[in-house]
Amino acid sequence: MTTWFVQSRGRLPTQDYSWTPVRPQAASGLSPDALLAQGCAGRSIGELIDDSKPSLLLYALRESSHRQQVWVLLMTGLSSGETAAERDHMNRDIRVLVLGVGTGPHPPHGLTAVASLFLTGGLRAGVPVSYGLEGAAGYAVDAEAWGAVVERATRFDVPPADRVPGKHMVVLDRDSPANRRRAAGMLSHAQRCFAQGTFEAGEAGLVGRKARPLLVVTTLLGRESLKTLRPWYGLSQHVGEQQVVGLRRALGDSVVDCIKGVGSVFVVFAVLTVLAAACAMSVLLW
Repeated sequence: MTTWFVQSRGRLPTQDYSWTPVRPQAASGLSPDALLAQGCAGRSIGELIDDSKPSLLLYALRESSHRQQVWVLLMTGLSSGETAAERDHMNRDIRVLVLGVGTGPHPPHGLTAVASLFLTGGLRAGVPVSYGLEGAAGYAVDAEAWGAVVERATRFDVPPADRVPGKHMVVLDRDSPANRRRAAGMLSHAQRCFAQGTFEAGEAGLVGRKARPLLVVTTLLGRESLKTLRPWYGLSQHVGEQQVVGLRRALGDSVVDCIKGVGSVFVVFAVLTVLAAACAMSVLLW
């Protein structure tokens, strides 16, 4: 089962951004803020994506248990309509974010299906949100309409990608409509393999205490930052040509960078120590 939340705000100054469960009875005490505060692959969500831009994260929370692994889909930069975004009291576009949460040894089909819909432009018509309401939130989500969106996504037949990275690979590419469609095809392929048991999230390093993201679409990260994040597939406008590296190599590069950073600090410390000793010797000789 997948639980959905929407974040937006009302038009009035007092109606700030807040999360609303699409179906409150199915939220089961889940807190979107608490889930997102755990970050993704050891990084804060704010470091990875700009919530005002069309971005996407699909990942598992870093936990020790694989049986009840929590999967998170975060989609940002959305709106309530295809033509023009709703505006607040300061004439600013009102943003819409969608959060999906599910559990299992691999990402639930509902999450990957809606992610594919996002990647192929299927959410351009907007998220079914209405505004101008009284109360703290100032907006409401049409649960039935969103349910229809999810149903359409699960029935949407995305052709599997012809070239899919291995489970131990990190693939980085430039964010473009073509590569987003390819990402949707990769998710379709992965979902079929998950169902057939030929692709295990654990073997791919997608779950557990050191889980890496399954898919990242970002406007913030460059090639090196993405490589240290080690997504199965990562898209960014700051990446030029496609780069494919092994999971161990990507991990090794991040360790080397860390060592280099520590080494630089050590060198500075050593120089300061020598200077201090020289000053002390000068005082004694004087």
